Amino acid sequence: MDKNSNSYYSENIKHKIEKLDLKRKGYEDELIIKNKSLVQNNAVIKEFIITNDKLLNQYNSLIHLIERDGIIFELNFNEYTPHQWENLVMVKTSRGYEIQTKTGYSLMMLDKKYTKIIEDINKKESQSLIVIRVTDKTSLIQLRFN
Repeated sequence: MDKNSNSYYSENIKHKIEKLDLKRKGYEDELIIKNKSLVQNNAVIKEFIITNDKLLNQYNSLIHLIERDGIIFELNFNEYTPHQWENLVMVKTSRGYEIQTKTGYSLMMLDKKYTKIIEDINKKESQSLIVIRVTDKTSLIQLRFN
């Protein structure tokens, strides 16, 4: 009976060892797959970083160009006719940036696409808004950054 029980226990232990070896093999295979995925993800992240750096350089170049040359807006008017070389003001409201006369008369609401650019530049610069040309129903306004 002693030999039988030893044999039973040794078979039981061998069986458990085989099951553990199968689990270990499965974990090793899973680890290999995860490592390959990690390597691929790192390559994708590096590509994103390179693309992000290129886009950031382009954005900074455009911001520098806008800081240097300004932005020109076309303003349609009905009631108030601005005069050439008149200074206007830009006021930040809850809806975005608004172009107003110095007396507070609202002339135009800027598109949201300009908001981020203006906010990025305004962090470091002051601006002036000047009417550079007036026609019958429109005028050109240049936003300059000092």
